[in-house]
Formats: sequence, structure tokens, C-alpha cells
Amino acid sequence: MAGVIHKSMTLLALLKPKDGKEEWSTTEISRELNIPIQTVHRLLNCLCEVGFAVQNRETRKFRLGFKIMELGLSVRENRAVRSASLPFLIKLSNETKESVYLSIAEGSEGVIIDCVNSLSPIYNFNTDVEGKRLPLSVDAANKVILANVNLSLRDKIITELINQNVVKDRNNLETELRTIKNYGFALSYGEKIVRMTSIAAPIFSWEDTVVAAVSMSIDTEHRREDLNRFIDTIINYSKAISEELGWIVRV
Repeated sequence: MAGVIHKSMTLLALLKPKDGKEEWSTTEISRELNIPIQTVHRLLNCLCEVGFAVQNRETRKFRLGFKIMELGLSVRENRAVRSASLPFLIKLSNETKESVYLSIAEGSEGVIIDCVNSLSPIYNFNTDVEGKRLPLSVDAANKVILANVNLSLRDKIITELINQNVVKDRNNLETELRTIKNYGFALSYGEKIVRMTSIAAPIFSWEDTVVAAVSMSIDTEHRREDLNRFIDTIINYSKAISEELGWIVRV
């Protein structure tokens, strides 16, 4: 299996447009990579099935497919989001004296891709959460993303979570998501960390598409009086990051 994956990755790297050449024949690929032509055919068939490669019907040659291009654009977009967000995450953490997080959606899950730990936390708890995944129906950051994706995608994700036995009641979740979208932020209690209240707001791209969420968690017992102030603060920062990405506030 490892050998097949390595050969597939090598083939994809070869198909990358360079020096004006965008398409390759199976014979050219076989010769360039020193792989039997039958193996080249099998690999290309698999890559074409998933959209990573496509065949020109006229020339019978192969080139990279839009699916692999989408993955590349996704990686670049995530890097842009992280780069634009980091200065604001640092300011937000310093202002609130809490750790703050940046999350994105991957399929039916939300994943934390960046975290700025407070240098002077008022209440300590485990902040080693970068890379942590949870269903998009769990925790404020994930819910605020799910609440702001287009309706067809939201329905598809909820159906998938129901099939995974993660979501028990579609109506309750959809009602909560409508409320989150209307108010522009999400709250959750103890879903990610026991006794902590998570606050999250969405980040939008220049296309007015939700691309991430900024969030923080506060000690429910000791910082309850700061909740409303922190909600306003995190909304303001989420808008500032969105504007940094080219988003224009819709009136």
C-alpha cells in the first residue's frame, strides 16, 4: 500500500504544469518515472476516479484535475486565514488574559488550527488543544461555523452527523443554529472543557463565506461577570479579522 501511495504522489508531482507542459501521455509518464505502463494506467484510473487527474478526450493525455487544485487552494486559504488572524489572536489574548483559538471546518468536523495561550492566565486549564477535532455540532466554535455555511451544505453535514449517531435531534440543532446565525455568536457550556464556557464568532472571507471561527473559553464560575463584555470583544475581533481577509460588512 505504501508503495502505491508513493507512486501516486510521484505521478501527481509529475503532472504539475511546468515549462509550458500541462499534459502527459501514459508512455511519457512510464518513461519519466520508470514505472511499467500497466501500472501507470492503474494509477491514473484511480486518480481520475477521485478527480485528482483528468484525461483530455482529444489528445488522450492526462493533466491535474480540479480536485487536487481545490485542495491546494484550501491549504493556501487556511494559511492566509492563519496569517491574517494571528496578530488579532495575540491582541485578544492579551486583552482578555485568556487563551484564544482559531478553528476551521474539515468535512463534518471542526479542527483547531491555531492557539495563542495567555501569558498571564487568570485560571489555568489544559491549552494543548491545537489539532483537536470535534463534530461541527459540538462546541461554540464549530457550531458558529456550521450556522453560517450555506443551507445545502449545512443539511448535508447534519445528515452525516445523524448517520454517525452524533446528532440525536435535527430540529433542536437547527433551531440552535438559526439562533446563533441571528445573534452573530455562539456559546456552549462544558462541551469542550468541563466547567468552561466557550464563546465564538465567525470569520468571513471576501466572498462572504465563513472560513473559520475565533473562540475563547472562560471559567464559568469565576468569570461569569465578564461574559457579556467578552462576547462583544470577540465579535469585534472576528469582524476585524474578516475585514483583513477582504470581507465587507453587509448592512
